[in-house]
Amino acid sequence: MDDEPIWTADRVVAPTPGSAITIPATANKFAIKGNHLTLVKGNQFDGRIKTDPHKHIHEFLRICDMFKYRDTKNEAVRLMMFPLSLTGEAKNWLDKLNEGTIETWDELRTAFISRFFPPALFDRLLGEIRAFFQHENETLTDA
Repeated sequence: MDDEPIWTADRVVAPTPGSAITIPATANKFAIKGNHLTLVKGNQFDGRIKTDPHKHIHEFLRICDMFKYRDTKNEAVRLMMFPLSLTGEAKNWLDKLNEGTIETWDELRTAFISRFFPPALFDRLLGEIRAFFQHENETLTDA
């Protein structure tokens, strides 16, 4: 047991003092299943430009929905586990948010997507798609 990484054994998770995420008072302390933590750690988001925050959320929810914790709502589990799915710039972003800014999963998801796929990026990509055209005598592949 002493030689195992921390995420391989069941662990008790408690809210981190000073965290941007407020865990609902109704959430009991619970032991994270080791394989659950391993899956979450294996799907970390670093916040780099080429990474897709929508895909990360989708995979994170898929992993979280595989496990049920008695007497603990899925939302509380998501709020407690999501920080463990972040690394690099994404982790720094979450750590820099003001204490208690996020109280629900929807707030966390919205803040995360807004930060790593902002509306300006969406608008720019949509503009590029709309501006696409194929020149005369140009193959579609070349265009």
